[in-house]
Amino acid sequence: RALPGRQQAPSQHAHRKFPTTMAPVAAPLKRSRAVLPLAFLGASAVLALHALRPGLLFASPEAAASRRNVLLSGALAAAAVAAAPAAPVVAAEFPLLGKVRGPFEVDPKEAIIVGDINSADSKAAKAMINQYLNRVEEARAALDKDEQADITSLLKPLAISEIRQATNTVNNLMDDASAAGVQRLQRLMIQEWYLIEDDIPFPLSKKGTVQLRGSERLKRCKFHLDGYTKASKEILEFVP
Repeated sequence: RALPGRQQAPSQHAHRKFPTTMAPVAAPLKRSRAVLPLAFLGASAVLALHALRPGLLFASPEAAASRRNVLLSGALAAAAVAAAPAAPVVAAEFPLLGKVRGPFEVDPKEAIIVGDINSADSKAAKAMINQYLNRVEEARAALDKDEQADITSLLKPLAISEIRQATNTVNNLMDDASAAGVQRLQRLMIQEWYLIEDDIPFPLSKKGTVQLRGSERLKRCKFHLDGYTKASKEILEFVP
């Protein structure tokens, strides 16, 4: 009750307006009521399609197992192909044409020598190549007699350096086209020698005990010795 002569202060709730409608709450409900029929219609269409064609949407257990077996067999086949050893690359042969050489293969009989083949450096290079060839052939013969033969004496600290220097001398005697064939053989000789150095020593156990040479290591030793011998003999044909 107001006192006489004083003006009553307005109430803090006198001018607050309360919503008279439920529009903000009703809008989502209207949208959900509009979506529900569409959802039921879509579900009904999926079920009807599945009833007509059972295997179209959902695979049967037999079909799923069949697909798994196909995928598994394909994966196993791919793994087998990847694990199989690569076949050696050889020059193609055609009827009436014989063996077609690769881009860096040069027939030693067609090589053009532009340097002095009778110089002291040329003779020393040829002697060095022959020396290593003889040692490799002796090591190969020793393995044929005894699979556990110790042929580590073949290895020398500067072997690759001496092979490279000798073959470089032969390379410098040739013209450009012939030199390409010599360089190819030089790369093969050095690559085979690297692999020889890896496989010739006897294997060691984790405790450092020397073990016997296995059959696979023996095959690799013979293979790389033969590869070096073949390339070495062919490069010697350039300097008869």
